[in-house]
Parts: sequence; structure tokens; C-alpha cells
Amino acid sequence: MSCMVRGNRRRRVFMLKGFIHRLHPAFPSLWMTVALLMALTVGAVQGSAAGARSQLITVASGPLGGAYYPVGVGIGEMVKKYVPGLESRVEVTGGTVENPALLQQGDAEIGIANAHIAYFAYHGMKPFPAEFSDLRGLFIGLAPGAAQYVVMADSGIRSIRDLKGKRVAVGPPGNSSFLVFENVLDYFGLSIKDVRPSYISFAEGVSALLDGHVDMAIVQAGIPSPAVQEAFAGTKKIQLMSLTEEERNGFLEQYPYFSGIDITSQYYPQLTATVRTIATSNMVMVTSRMDEETVYQITAAIFDHLDEFYQVHPVARWVTLEDAAKTPIPLHPGAARYFREKGVLEQ
Repeated sequence: MSCMVRGNRRRRVFMLKGFIHRLHPAFPSLWMTVALLMALTVGAVQGSAAGARSQLITVASGPLGGAYYPVGVGIGEMVKKYVPGLESRVEVTGGTVENPALLQQGDAEIGIANAHIAYFAYHGMKPFPAEFSDLRGLFIGLAPGAAQYVVMADSGIRSIRDLKGKRVAVGPPGNSSFLVFENVLDYFGLSIKDVRPSYISFAEGVSALLDGHVDMAIVQAGIPSPAVQEAFAGTKKIQLMSLTEEERNGFLEQYPYFSGIDITSQYYPQLTATVRTIATSNMVMVTSRMDEETVYQITAAIFDHLDEFYQVHPVARWVTLEDAAKTPIPLHPGAARYFREKGVLEQ
């Protein structure tokens, strides 16, 4: 398996003919002889290599330092180990928003994304310019990113509606936390124009909250989040804003590609009550151009060896066979066949 960083591909073309003429300008016939020999040799080598060449699968993962990259590496390693005739290459990418486009345009066969982003891409919803109809689901269930709305305990902010006119740290530019927040605002009858957004990292957002520079910081991440843990451990009192059960149920009905999650003192000991919020599930996609048998074998490589897959990164440990087929976009026929055989998908 190899790793490739997108944007750093260089093709170096060696102009053999010009090189020989520069060395031997008086012997054009030498070029013809060498060219003929080279053509015969290269053709023989290429023909031999083509017969033994394995199929190469490209995995679009995410940025270095994030969870998507090691998961992508793990998938690539398991494909290479358990699927005969397949090799894998893992690409470092921008992550959840870029990966659907890479699959759609044929630059990758496997990619990781937020479930709702995959849904947006498949249906041609913002921020995607058209329907990415070649996307198919492989499985869902990587650890969810919980929407954690951090406010100061004495701020008086108890509901999303209280944010009108407030300063909100919405996450770094290009992160899906902003798209999630737009949906939340819409459900509560607001828009991004009703708040004063700051596009900074989650850790910087929490620091800005503690310093009084913003009124709420959004942390869209797995729980517990180090940034939130650090804030709870400090001298200033913070709290996580909670949705009511009715609000969350209504939101999930309107936006079915999200899921509900409860944050308890199991994750943050300072909490005195359960915080109801929403989460973005994470899934693995493939392209419809892959044949059924190949995708079946890839699915089997992972789910026949789940204990091994769990070791690639903590986010992988949330994946279960029982829920893996519940993708928000159509399953690939190869994955669907595997899950039907295992009895977790209706015939």
C-alpha cells in the first residue's frame, strides 16, 4: 500500500530522442536503431507487467492528524491483506467535502465522509453543484461527531433562539460543523445572518469563549472532546446547551441524515444533567463503477475481521455489523449482498 498527497503529483517526461540527438547530432540513424530497440523492450516489459498487475484501489481519506487518515490506511491494509488481486493507495485529502467529488470524478474508489455530506452530495444539495449519482454506501458507523454547544454558565443562553445577534465560533473554514449549524438555525427559524460567526478552530473557539470574545463555541467532534474537557477543568464555569426531547425529535424528522446522541457525566464528570444534542454519523463510500464481486470482497475483508478493524483507530470501534447497512445513500450491490447474507439487511 502507498500513500499519496493530492496536489503533489508530478510527471517527469524524459525526451530520449532529443537527448540522443544532442549527444550525437551527426548520427540520426543511431536514434532510429535505439528507438526501435527501446520500443521492442518497453513493449515486452509492459506486456509482461500487465499480465501480472493487480487492480489498484485508491482510498480517499482525510488530512494528516485527523481520524479519517488512519481509518483509510486501515481499510487499505485490510483490502490488500484479504482481497486477492487488489492493491491499495491511500490519498491524503481535504476530507469529508472533497472525498465525494473524488469518487464521482473517478479519482478514488473508496472514500470516507460525514453521512449527511454523502447525502448532500448524492442528491446535489449545497455545497455540491450537482447530483453525485455514482456514490454508493459501503458501510456506516464510524464514531459520530457530536454537536457540542458550549456557553458560559451565566450567559443566559439556554436555547438556539437565544443566539440571535450573538457571537458564535462556528468552527474552522470548510468544516462540516458550519453546515450542521446552518440546519440547526433553520429549524429554529434563524439563519447565519442572525448571528455573528467566527471561523476558527474548535480549540480556539472555546478559548475565545472563556476570554469573552464569543458568546458560544461549537465543537463538532467525538466525545469527550479535549477542548471541552479543558474548559470544564478551568476556573470559569461553562455548560453545554441542551435541546429538549421535542426539539431534537422534530429536528431529526426534518433532517433524517443526522442522529441523536446524549452527553452524560460519563464523558464530562462536571455535567449534572444529560445533554441532548445531535450528531453527524460517519460512513465509508464506494463508487458505482466498482463491480459487485469486488465490493462484496472488500466488505467481507472488513466485517469478517472486525476485531482487527477496531485496532486502526478508536473511531472504528463504533462500527457494528447490525447497523452498518443503514447508510443514507443507496448501498452498493456488493455490500448489500454481504449484509443480506449476514441477516442484517432484508432480502
